[in-house]
Amino acid sequence: MTTGFHERTRLEGEDGDGLREGLTRQLKTSLLLPTRRTRQVTLCPPPFLLQHISDPAVAVRRKGPVRKRHPIRRLFASQSSFQTLTPISPDSRISGHRHRCPTMSRPNNVRGPNSALTEYLREKGVSAREIQAQAARRRAEAAAQAEQAAQATAEDQDGVQNDDDDDDDEGEPVAESSAAGARRRTTRSRRKVATDDGEGEDGDEDGDGDEYMPDARWSGSEGEAGARAEQVENSKKRRRSTTTVTVNLSYLGEGLDDSVTAEASASAGKRKPTKAQLKKLKEAAKKSKKGRKGDDDDLSDNSDLGFVLQRASIPIPGQIAFCAECNCRFTVTPYSRSGPNGEGLLCHLCGKKNAPVEVAARKKKLAGRAHKKSHARALLDRNTAGVKTLQELCVQLVAKHIDDVEALGSIGSYNMDKICQIISKNRSLTDHTIKLFLEPAEEVLRFYDCSKIQSNSLRQIGAFVPTLRRLDLRFCGRMTDDCLDYYATQLRQLESIEIYGAFNVTEECYIRFFQTVGKRLKGFGVGDTSRFQVAAMEALVDNCPDLEMLRLRTITHIDDECLRLLTGLPNLRVLEISQSDQDITDQPIIDILNTCGSALQELNLDGCALLTDAVLDAIHQSCGQLEILSLEELGLLTNEGLSKLFMDWSVNEGLKSLNLCRCVCLEASGLARVADHSGETLQRLNLNSCKELGEDAWGFLTGCHMKWLEEVDLSFIRSVTDTVVEDLLRVSPVLKDVNVWGCHKLTEAVQLREGLHLIGREADLVS
Repeated sequence: MTTGFHERTRLEGEDGDGLREGLTRQLKTSLLLPTRRTRQVTLCPPPFLLQHISDPAVAVRRKGPVRKRHPIRRLFASQSSFQTLTPISPDSRISGHRHRCPTMSRPNNVRGPNSALTEYLREKGVSAREIQAQAARRRAEAAAQAEQAAQATAEDQDGVQNDDDDDDDEGEPVAESSAAGARRRTTRSRRKVATDDGEGEDGDEDGDGDEYMPDARWSGSEGEAGARAEQVENSKKRRRSTTTVTVNLSYLGEGLDDSVTAEASASAGKRKPTKAQLKKLKEAAKKSKKGRKGDDDDLSDNSDLGFVLQRASIPIPGQIAFCAECNCRFTVTPYSRSGPNGEGLLCHLCGKKNAPVEVAARKKKLAGRAHKKSHARALLDRNTAGVKTLQELCVQLVAKHIDDVEALGSIGSYNMDKICQIISKNRSLTDHTIKLFLEPAEEVLRFYDCSKIQSNSLRQIGAFVPTLRRLDLRFCGRMTDDCLDYYATQLRQLESIEIYGAFNVTEECYIRFFQTVGKRLKGFGVGDTSRFQVAAMEALVDNCPDLEMLRLRTITHIDDECLRLLTGLPNLRVLEISQSDQDITDQPIIDILNTCGSALQELNLDGCALLTDAVLDAIHQSCGQLEILSLEELGLLTNEGLSKLFMDWSVNEGLKSLNLCRCVCLEASGLARVADHSGETLQRLNLNSCKELGEDAWGFLTGCHMKWLEEVDLSFIRSVTDTVVEDLLRVSPVLKDVNVWGCHKLTEAVQLREGLHLIGREADLVS
């Protein structure tokens, strides 16, 4: 017989040199042979290696293809890539079958490196065997509980039936067999045990339930026969067992029973009570309601009961229900439609029949919502209702296709300004469209949004319209010093210029402009810049003494020292100092009013929050020709100061525009003084956020006549109601716009005349 692999290696390796040579010779032979089907590599090392490696003979499975390596490298490769380690015999290398190597029949405890997860699970005592045992244990407990519940349900029903039989047979001597008697006694004892268990879980305060003790009479043969019959009957009942749904209504009131049990004849996965059971629930609720007629919690109890009944009567998706119309059986889905009057559900066919009606109702609702939105948008844009004129339609059409227009022609200054407003709102005023408005004969130009116009295009205004007298540019953030210098030299007839948002124009450029224009400048406005400072103000006062209009909006460096320079402008008729970043006090304003107040026609002090009633006294004494007064956000003004301003103000014939927005101290007496003095001359009145105006503040409307009032703002005044608006419409025949934002007491029942814009009513905005 040929000597085996291990025996030959052992014989050749008796001494040290022969052992090493034998190892090398054997490794060069077919030591690793992969199989074709499983890509399995068979290792069968000699006994010399069994003392130095962890596993003597292993079968290695790799995920990827087998790569050719040197036998020794394969042999001492990292064991982390091994998936299975199976000892095999040396004779089974070629066959590929996994057998245990005869030389390594004894077990060993040498193991390779493990991952961090393996070490963690081993430290915590988590193993696959333990997890499987716990899962099997949980499944067994769940099956036992389900079996006990089904058995208790079947026994409970059997007990109820036996009780009925006992009641029917009561008083009649009927002979019974010993087996029947045993079954009856057993049923009663089991029912008693179930009752005691229920009391122990729910009703027993001590938690001690009676244990079931087998009766001695079961020991006979008849008892065994009765027990077997009982088991057979119970097993049959378990196959067709019903599910018991218990709705606990004890928390709804003392008049109800502890629990109302509805037994639904449904399959094991359905918990929907039947109509008869729901009827019983409703009757029990009505009886309990009659018993609780005088209780304080009646309303809440009824609502809770209705909620419980509603939740119990609505089937969930996946259940079987009957159509409310055709009474056919169908499966409930999340898209099942409700029946008529909200009772029950409809099947697919019946729901499909009613679909056109619902679609039409939905379209009608969406159309109404769209109409409300369009109406609110039209009110905000001050668009008149009804048929538009041909002129308005043409202006809107031109503004819509302004990019395709080559020239506007002679359409008039009013129409050109209207088109400019529309395209400025749409951000369509660009370097291309601005050329349409540059007519050589124009004297007044207003561009309401120059954010997309470059400085070179703005410079073309001076080249194409040299006869310009008044120029108004807003949001001109791209204007530079060269553009303003070009205006000073080319626009020789320029009398008024307003530049807002030109934050790139420097203070030196403003000084050069005032020095170049000189006395012919009658109006100047600047805003939203931090480069107009004291030096520019001094140049304006020194070079333009005949200035009549000055507007300073949101200037960063305008303070008391800078404002005192305005006393050198005695001819001012329009003065605006609004939203200054610096603290402006009373004294410089009083000095200006004492100097030029007699000629002032418009005064705007919005946002100067530190001004007090002293300024009102100066206005009362000096401004006899004042027509427009704006005191927005002056929170330090008092009701007494405002009343004193309009009381005995004989030098002033009446204001045309008054803005008291956010003057929170204004009360009914102050508003009455305003109406007495300027009621017949006011055209615009702003009382936004004057929250101290109560219901008694509108009494002046009974004896006042505001014949010129066109626009009024009553937003965020809580006392404004339908009656107030109707009285205001009665005393103001030409009133067009009424702002009522935040007036929650205003409803749709208010009577409005044709042509009036009621803006901000909550009923018009909520869809």
